[in-house]
Amino acid sequence: MAEVVSPDTGLGLYADDTKAWRQINSEDDHIALQNDVQNLFTWSIENKMNFHPKKCKVVSVSNRAPPLLNVLPFIQYIYNLGENPLDYADSERDLGVVINSKLNFSDQCNKLLSKAKQMLGLVSRSCYFVKDVKRRRCLYLSLVRSQFEHCSPVWRPTCYTMLQRFENLQKRCIKWILAEEYISYETVNVYIRKCREVDLLPLTQRFDLNDLILFHKVVYNLIPLNFPSYLNFFDGNSRLRSCHLDHLSIVNTTCLNKYSHNLNKSFFYRTHTLWNALPLNIREIKEICTFKTEVTKRLWNRVLSDNDTEFDLNVSSSSECD
Repeated sequence: MAEVVSPDTGLGLYADDTKAWRQINSEDDHIALQNDVQNLFTWSIENKMNFHPKKCKVVSVSNRAPPLLNVLPFIQYIYNLGENPLDYADSERDLGVVINSKLNFSDQCNKLLSKAKQMLGLVSRSCYFVKDVKRRRCLYLSLVRSQFEHCSPVWRPTCYTMLQRFENLQKRCIKWILAEEYISYETVNVYIRKCREVDLLPLTQRFDLNDLILFHKVVYNLIPLNFPSYLNFFDGNSRLRSCHLDHLSIVNTTCLNKYSHNLNKSFFYRTHTLWNALPLNIREIKEICTFKTEVTKRLWNRVLSDNDTEFDLNVSSSSECD
């Protein structure tokens, strides 16, 4: 299938899902992409794997063009699959993640929050007879928080307001686990103490943990995913007299500007700083379960020290390898 599209058109294949994309800079790019779509349609007919026209959508991912650059205004070019015109969509679900035209994943976050709230309501109504804290915790992990585990390095919220919405949901869940629905967790310190009591990382740190686990797998080639071109291992050369970087540090070689604000929220860009902040002895751990345990301890140390909270840091079920 990849042989029927032009070199500048990307093609992603997963099971029976196919995604084609191309950077549009001129009318010629629209025409080239239309030809690629038509070639894919012809290929599907010849191989008896027809695309369903009603399930095929066009999503234009773009930001407002800088005013001083000579950039063409956005035009809704009509693409056709065979004789069927394809509809434009503001957002589309791709392998369980909602992608919108701004690539900010707000639609995905809102969808997951809504689904998790519904699941919490279902669990609290259906399992009212469960009084044991450990059993309630298991119900929360398997039915509610599991909603946030799928591809979280891709869509995780990065703005404070959205992160607080996720933390507020987990706060409600912890109140249910501890049967303290009518007790107010007024301050952050109270919430952190309750998180530690039921051994649940705050969701902000949980997202960081998931990011670091995936990053670790990329560093040690445990998955077929490579670093982007702007990230490289530190090669030992530095303009500073004394440098804190080591052979496992990741160096960013790009320069952000006001038009590349989405890059600093992307997985690789935001996570390489978290990775570099880890001690070398943790980054040198190749075994994924041990790495997860040590990072979890460090995250708990950080969140407890930031909120002046003291607790026993013996790692229990939440830090076990999934």
